[in-house]
Amino acid sequence: MTASDPAWQFFAILQNEVDPKSVDRSLARGEALDAVLDEVLVDPSADRNLLRNRFGSLCRNRLSKQTHRRAIDADRFRATHRRGGTGFGSILLSPPARNVVDDIAYAQITDLIRTVLDEDEFRLLLDIADGDSYADLVRDRNITISNLKSKVFRARQKIRNSRISTPLQCGFAALGM
Repeated sequence: MTASDPAWQFFAILQNEVDPKSVDRSLARGEALDAVLDEVLVDPSADRNLLRNRFGSLCRNRLSKQTHRRAIDADRFRATHRRGGTGFGSILLSPPARNVVDDIAYAQITDLIRTVLDEDEFRLLLDIADGDSYADLVRDRNITISNLKSKVFRARQKIRNSRISTPLQCGFAALGM
């Protein structure tokens, strides 16, 4: 293989071309050039039109892959706290510091839930909400894992089947949760 081979000359032309607008500001063109270079190394006598078509389709495919990946990242890393039902873009945010209104709402919700559950059931759900693992809860309560899971299921079912279910769901929907 020498620099005078037609495939190498065409590859040099591809490298020197200005990025088309559809591929601008992305790594798609670089990835496509890498793939075309691999093909030129395997078959230096490749047809010029075939290489141009392959390069164009690789650029489009790589660009759509990167666009799709950015969309997935934006969904996965959405804001952790939304005020007014809108997020703040695709950056991770910490929830804002609790204020008086949050404290009042939290107290009202816990009082409402306590009207349905006894203290042990309430404490169990609160421990789970705080992030305690089932293994820790089993060890602390000296019960089996299946017993713990059934207690949690029954406590949640009590809330779902109670008169407070609708206000809780409406309240969370109004808060954007």
